[in-house]
Amino acid sequence: MAQRSELPRRLATDAGAIPFGLGGMLGAGVFLGLAPASALAGAWLLLGIPVAGLAAACCALSTAEQSVAYRGPGAAYTCIRAQLGVVPGRIAAGTHLLGQVAAMAALAGGIEAYLPTSSPLIAAVLVLLTVVAATAGLRIRGGAAWLWLGLTPAVVALVVLACWAIAPAPVGSSAQHTTPMGIPAAAGTMFFAFLGFERVTAPAEERDRYGRPAMRSAAVVMFAATVAILLIVGVSVLHQLGAARLALSPAPMLRALQAADAATLTSLVGAGAALAMLPVLLGALELFRSTALAVLSDGDLPTLFDRRAGGGTPYLLDLGGGLAAAGLAVLVEPGQAITLAACCLLVHYAFANAGARVLLVNESTWRMRMACLGVGLCVILAMSMPVPAMLGTLGAAVLGPLLGGVLTRRWS
Repeated sequence: MAQRSELPRRLATDAGAIPFGLGGMLGAGVFLGLAPASALAGAWLLLGIPVAGLAAACCALSTAEQSVAYRGPGAAYTCIRAQLGVVPGRIAAGTHLLGQVAAMAALAGGIEAYLPTSSPLIAAVLVLLTVVAATAGLRIRGGAAWLWLGLTPAVVALVVLACWAIAPAPVGSSAQHTTPMGIPAAAGTMFFAFLGFERVTAPAEERDRYGRPAMRSAAVVMFAATVAILLIVGVSVLHQLGAARLALSPAPMLRALQAADAATLTSLVGAGAALAMLPVLLGALELFRSTALAVLSDGDLPTLFDRRAGGGTPYLLDLGGGLAAAGLAVLVEPGQAITLAACCLLVHYAFANAGARVLLVNESTWRMRMACLGVGLCVILAMSMPVPAMLGTLGAAVLGPLLGGVLTRRWS
């Protein structure tokens, strides 16, 4: 009887994995990512969405295996360092940290783009307020997570209905000319929409860990829902705006509403989109902190960053990441931050999949093959990204090992 009474509570706890993970994935990728993807591939971006989902699913499987073998913060980084060596570990850490900083900048810029008043300073302030909330120990869980998650499909439903309620304006001769060659770059950009799965597959804290059945079912729901929502929104805004106008839209959903003669809904949709992205911003900071704590424990960051607030949160570490993200949000557009974040994290997960491949060498064949597929997809998509994003990623890949070597006096 005791086991039976525990079952409903366990099922309720495991069900919490869905909003916890899905809430971390749906954000700027849905509300902003379609615009830079359209600039790279036009309407062909729709084919890039399932490719990005497959790459992210491989990465999720690899990080789940790494989390079992290496408990605690930064499981993927720890596995890479243990299985591949110090330098690959530092490259993976550098790209992951910059990727999460860029993700925070993109999310903050996305929230600002959907607000009535537009200013880069608003994005910077949003990042710093998120740091304060994280330092205070704010965690969105349980019923609040489900309620917050519901904002995204509600906003999506409004926009989709408006897009199909009125015929789109004719597209002029200046329509964007694109080819299928842009699909890998669009897939790499849309990879950003799937980030956040590590909150379920590789949590930094044991209290956030879910059993394998819950993790497996949550992953299926998360990736299926994300692909479906992205495709529905993509088809709808392309129908209403066309690829050329979509590529130039800083806030695609608001632009689609205006084009569909539903401008009266822009305030409601803008507020809903901004609110829906706030927990994702907090989740990006948590992922930054997770890897940074693992790097700190290896001595590759100054011990100064290990200072803790009353609740045990590393406030200087959070503040450092927040200041970097705030500065980036002021300097670059959200679309540029999205491509930089996606490129950095693709490189990071290429190493993560390689580490998982070595970890699973004597284990299940299909999981090892999925890790191999993840390596190939991540490398191809990263190499297809815009040149500025690749240069920023290269900088992180070089600076990570250099700074770690200088601080520890160890180069291998």
